[in-house]
Amino acid sequence: MSRNKRLSILTAAEIEDLYGVPSFNESYQRFYFTLNDKERAELARIRQRKYRCIAIALLGYFKCKPILLNPTFKSMRDDLEFIAQNHFDGLKFRRFSLKSDQKSRIYERIFSMIDYENWKDPEHQPRLVEHLLVCAESWVAARALFDAAIEFLAHQKIAIPAYSTLQKIVSQVVNQHQQRLHEKIGAACSPKLTAILNTLVSGNDQLTLTQLRGSARNFTGTELQKELAVYHHIQPLMAEVTAVLDSLSLSQKNQQHYAERIHYYGAKIKRQSPENQCLYLLCYLQFRYQEGLERMAEGFIHHVRQVKQRAHQLAQDRVYRDWQKAATNVSKAAEILRLFVDDRIDPNTSFHSVQKQAFQVLNASELSSVCRYLGNQKQSADEAFWQHLDTESTLRTGLLRSLFCCLRIDGTDKTQRLAAVLSQARQELAAGNMLGDVSIDRRLPPKATRPLLLKSDGGIDKARYEWFLYLQIPSRLNGQLVLPEVIR
Repeated sequence: MSRNKRLSILTAAEIEDLYGVPSFNESYQRFYFTLNDKERAELARIRQRKYRCIAIALLGYFKCKPILLNPTFKSMRDDLEFIAQNHFDGLKFRRFSLKSDQKSRIYERIFSMIDYENWKDPEHQPRLVEHLLVCAESWVAARALFDAAIEFLAHQKIAIPAYSTLQKIVSQVVNQHQQRLHEKIGAACSPKLTAILNTLVSGNDQLTLTQLRGSARNFTGTELQKELAVYHHIQPLMAEVTAVLDSLSLSQKNQQHYAERIHYYGAKIKRQSPENQCLYLLCYLQFRYQEGLERMAEGFIHHVRQVKQRAHQLAQDRVYRDWQKAATNVSKAAEILRLFVDDRIDPNTSFHSVQKQAFQVLNASELSSVCRYLGNQKQSADEAFWQHLDTESTLRTGLLRSLFCCLRIDGTDKTQRLAAVLSQARQELAAGNMLGDVSIDRRLPPKATRPLLLKSDGGIDKARYEWFLYLQIPSRLNGQLVLPEVIR
């Protein structure tokens, strides 16, 4: 395998940090280059003191990280001087190089001293691959497997092999793990779903991969419409997608890892094998569906809270303006009262005619305000609140209704009645109908609210009742109502 085709696991800096000669300060030098009796006795068998210095240095390096190094004299100079000063009374020696066979003999002594084994491909690789295949069931990310390999080797007291060796082993494990998944997908995935996934990658689908990846950046109507478009496109697929993923028995980490491959590769996903494309897309569709539901739920709650706050504020302002306007219209009300004592009006004149003359002075709304003012009764803020909601019908029948129809809402023991009404309302609105009588439970609204939901003929105002249902949701998502399909 050529170097540029090997699996990239560590950065260049990380490789240098792991496989390079460690840099010790004086404290670390004292710690790693101090010998116990067994080590001192074993190294005393080396005749030349300069090679004993090198053996102590290599032993210290191996204790720091169990890797067979090939250090230069320059990289070891400071450590060799420290060792010579502390172990050999300031031994002086010239620059020299260590031959391969000399280094091998020193490392053999090191292995015997600290009970370690040198890496041997035929003996150790099958054991490591077997262990990593088990680890891959939890997390198949290359870096996670690499770290698991290092941990396994440390536990088994085996020297860490070359980086290229670990690259090959991790690649082998990843490929074996994915091959098993490919076989399961081939058995569980229908030809229709496979064709849809292939079309999605090729860009010939109604919804492109770029659009699928483009989640809502905020809660504006335009951005949430993107989420709705994605939801309606992939929702019919989700039952089979979920069934296929269940058959794979993927851990949450692995499902997340494979889903992230779509963002990682982007348009280059086409360069992956068809089997990998299918695996990545299945995981991504599950992730994207869940993400879309979360965004839509958050968007729905955001807009309901916004309209509620806006309605309360405008209701207060409206009540104040109504009171002020009524005060200024009191003088005009006097003109209306004069109509009742005006001798010029024929006693046989109909009340409708008199009323018509009165409305020329003040219209019905203004006259009602004056009546409330004279009776020292301000307009109800609740009434003004619902009157404002009447003006928000575009939001209600458009964005909010679309979002609501995508959200499944369940109740707890104390909110089963509300949850049942919400579920029925969702079904009726999703079918393109208005709220039916089944969706209207007059017992749900508080007593003070019920009169505000009635029309003049005594029937329920279905538009206001729809608002009433929407307003119940945000404040009850504290455990009274739940969104079972939304994780966060």
